Amino acid sequence: MRPPSLLHGLALAVAFMPGLISCASAENATTGAAALARPNVVMAADPPPPFTYWAPENSTIRNHPRQPGIWIAESPGGGRKYYFGDQCRASEFQRFVGKPLDRLPAKPADATWRLTCSTCAATSDLGWTRMNVTYDEKTRTIAEIACG
Repeated sequence: MRPPSLLHGLALAVAFMPGLISCASAENATTGAAALARPNVVMAADPPPPFTYWAPENSTIRNHPRQPGIWIAESPGGGRKYYFGDQCRASEFQRFVGKPLDRLPAKPADATWRLTCSTCAATSDLGWTRMNVTYDEKTRTIAEIACG
């Protein structure tokens, strides 16, 4: 039996190319919405959070010990990031992270948003239905969109 030819290998690559392209696409072909980031995390939460885009790479996600519906991502270096669910619909706006602040659409009438620069002071009250948009003060690029 002889090894497959180069032509055979190319034919296989072309046959699988559409699948590779669709997996790497940043947009959902059905809705046109941007795909949410899926960092490499260890899921130790039960139930798991609805999304993981907010968690730092290589963190471990756990349930909050006293508050159902709150998750904590613990980074290997000891940092913690809290996730309060998606009551503010932050998942719908993740496609604007990394984009200029002026690209953000108008705030829906029924929404509460807070825009703040990443080095500006902000209160630490937790409004789970409020969407926080954090941007870089110098470049005015959106750094994070999260509920809280």
